[in-house]
Amino acid sequence: MSISSSFPNQGLVVLGTGPSSGINYTTILNAYQQSLSEPITLMQNQETPLNNQLSAWQTISSDISNLSSAAQVLGEPSLFQTYTASSNNTAVATASTSSSAIAGTYPVTVTYLAQANVQASNGVASVSSSVGNGTFGITVNGTTTNITVDSSNDTLQGLEQAINNAGAGVTASIINNGNSTDPYQLVLESNNTGTNYSITFPSNPTGLTFSSTQSAQNAALNYEGINIQSQSDTVSNVIPGVTLNLSSTGSANITVALDNSAIDAAASSFVTLYNQLIGDISTQQSYNQTTKSLGPLGGNASLSQLVNTLYGYIGSEAPTLSGDAGLPSTYGITSNSDGSGKISLNTSTLNSMLSSNPQQVQQFFSALVNGSSSADGVSESAGLTYFLNSYTNPANGVIKYNEASINTQLASMNNQISLQQAIVQQQMGMYTKEFSSLESYIGQMQTTNSTLTNSIKQMVNTGAP
Repeated sequence: MSISSSFPNQGLVVLGTGPSSGINYTTILNAYQQSLSEPITLMQNQETPLNNQLSAWQTISSDISNLSSAAQVLGEPSLFQTYTASSNNTAVATASTSSSAIAGTYPVTVTYLAQANVQASNGVASVSSSVGNGTFGITVNGTTTNITVDSSNDTLQGLEQAINNAGAGVTASIINNGNSTDPYQLVLESNNTGTNYSITFPSNPTGLTFSSTQSAQNAALNYEGINIQSQSDTVSNVIPGVTLNLSSTGSANITVALDNSAIDAAASSFVTLYNQLIGDISTQQSYNQTTKSLGPLGGNASLSQLVNTLYGYIGSEAPTLSGDAGLPSTYGITSNSDGSGKISLNTSTLNSMLSSNPQQVQQFFSALVNGSSSADGVSESAGLTYFLNSYTNPANGVIKYNEASINTQLASMNNQISLQQAIVQQQMGMYTKEFSSLESYIGQMQTTNSTLTNSIKQMVNTGAP
């Protein structure tokens, strides 16, 4: 059987067992190809550790980026300007804070809650009874809204709808007071509380007369002996950086404190991501007892420097700080005793420092993360984030350099593999062409032999001399 193969420049290739020669060309060609391809297999095997190194650097790069982001959060001053406010009597008042809040306990006494002005008309017999035509004026907080009353809306129901559509700062509704005669009244309530929002009627051409059923009233409270009024029950001009929400009369203590939970969460995230990086570095450098080999990045000097510098940040004073004030352990961050290089966070220690000296805590984390050009500590003066960036910087970072070196080796190896594959293809093409010619020659020889044999037999049979 003869068919064309995938090898170039070989002409007709004999595959399988030659019909004339009985030679198994497939076995021979496979053996040749395996022998010629051994250098390719060797190079492909050499690519595996390089790809493993590349993958390992990508893992480390991701870990460093995550740790750097967590460190930046710890170094932000705004993290230490987040306060919470609690009330010992939420039935009287609750509170919320802004970044300008000041820690402390603030007693307040609520005398009055704010009220909206309510005006009710006299009763009429029917909601469809005519109330008269003209310009109906409503004044609220110094703004007058004029409403035209004509045949299209001169009923109690029509006037209610016209007022609500006018945006006059009031809400109109019709009530049935239950009287047997003239039970329907038009009620207007100011949309805002406080004396500034009292309702008046500069013009009223209708037959309706209005009287106040609830006076506009400001909220009134006492803070440290000072009487304060507010147009609403939301009061933001009393305690610095605190907004009070009044619910009833009475007394309450408002306690403003630093939001430790946000700081604890940021510190915990930093510790977790630090340990993730240390753990992954250990994995990439560790010795595998099963394979008797180092991890993909075993013995890498850049990685060893990274670990040693990180240990320096955790084990020494932060830039610009000295003594206990500069040590992470003062703020609850300590190295584990198991020799793993990982760290732990004691939130009780951290919260104790936040209670006694929050400014120093903020100063420490800022120094650790952001560094200082005039650092006295052992850690790098530029700070942790700057150091980490020296590894992940896409332009000239350590990881970028190592990845580029690996990719260069892989590209070179791929070129060599491609060249060797081309050589194998060329050689196999030559072999298959030669085998094809050999099979053709054997076939011709067998044909010639058969012809001669037949001629001799014919001569013998005819008795030819």
